Amino acid sequence: MENEDNQQNLQEALSDADVPPSELTPAPSAEALPVCGEDKAKTKKKKKQKPKKKHKNAWLIWGVSVFFLSFALTVVFSFLTEISVKSSPAYVCIIVLFVLLVLNIGCDVLANAIISISPEAFHAMASNKIKGAKRAVTFCRNATKLSSIFADVIGDICGIVSGAAGAALVIHVATIGTTGELIASIGISAAIGALTVGGKAIFKHFAVKFNKQIVFGFAKFTTVFKKER
Repeated sequence: MENEDNQQNLQEALSDADVPPSELTPAPSAEALPVCGEDKAKTKKKKKQKPKKKHKNAWLIWGVSVFFLSFALTVVFSFLTEISVKSSPAYVCIIVLFVLLVLNIGCDVLANAIISISPEAFHAMASNKIKGAKRAVTFCRNATKLSSIFADVIGDICGIVSGAAGAALVIHVATIGTTGELIASIGISAAIGALTVGGKAIFKHFAVKFNKQIVFGFAKFTTVFKKER
């Protein structure tokens, strides 16, 4: 009887206060709320997102690109060499050979430096927004392609064109009165080959030892022509 009287008194008090019963029930917590349909769709999309697949024929596209790049550079280098060497004195041929030799060895050094260093070496510099650091990271991530361009494409082209410049130098030596044009040709070709291969072998050690300085210096130099993003 007492419980029934208490319940009646409680109901009378609530009716006097005009409080709706719905307000007496606790509100559901945010964790208990159901997830909306849009949120579910977003979570599903995030789960379904996969890394982009590489193109199946990427190797073929890269090979064709290297072919046309090699053809264009060979035409340009050969044209410039023929203009500078043709009907020029012997010292001009020697200067052209020296420039091609330095370019060949320099590209080989740069290729070895890029392929022997990891992009982690420049992450701290890139986070501090040092000029050239982001470009250096990009070079390291594309080390295989860049080393192929510098060492194979430009290096081989310089070797081919230097042979043509050496042939022009042989003609000058022969016209001076030196007997044995064949011996002069073999000697000059051997000297060009020895200087090229020997120079690459000597500077390869420095390319690996000072790879960070070489790559960062080249990356900073490229920012003069194209700014970093």
